[in-house]
Amino acid sequence: MRRPRLRGRGRFAFTMTWSLVVVPILAVLASRSHGTSWVAVVVLLAIISGAMGLAIGHSWPRTYMADPAPRELLTAAPGLTAAALLLAAPGLAPWALHDLAGEPTRVRVIEVEPVSDSQGEDSGLTHYRIADAATERDLGRLRFGPRTRVPAGAVISVSVIPGGWSPPVATERLKDADALVTTFAVLATVHVLACAATAAAWPREARS
Repeated sequence: MRRPRLRGRGRFAFTMTWSLVVVPILAVLASRSHGTSWVAVVVLLAIISGAMGLAIGHSWPRTYMADPAPRELLTAAPGLTAAALLLAAPGLAPWALHDLAGEPTRVRVIEVEPVSDSQGEDSGLTHYRIADAATERDLGRLRFGPRTRVPAGAVISVSVIPGGWSPPVATERLKDADALVTTFAVLATVHVLACAATAAAWPREARS
């Protein structure tokens, strides 16, 4: 019984480290990049998280429990909630990061690039490159620009994360992001609670 118990605990410890250390770091990194390649990476990691959760969920009942169903669901929860958090991170994490640490900054639009659709028509979307209006420091591309297209040379207000951890966002877009920030906070809270519940319920001794 000792070897299965140690193997189960080792798998449990790895899952908790992944969930509570690696996943939050990945969520922050997801807020930095808006490329499709990073989204694909996050989806792959989310699948891995779900598989890890199911693996630990199957290992505990076989080792410790006569009735597997409730415990299997509990032990799988950290991996499954980690997967949900990773899947949501590219779309929700930037809003949460700007809500917590964003600094309003006046910037000058130095490049405007309209985005065309597959037929070559104007899609209404626009890529902007900006610079600090006071120092002329290049701040790169806006992640989310103003709702109405503005010309090069216009001065607008954006939210900037110190150190450039996430691309800037037009300040006017943050006003409607409360629901997105709340959703991300709820997902993160549920994930932490799932980890805490699994840790509290994990058996201290193997049962015969």
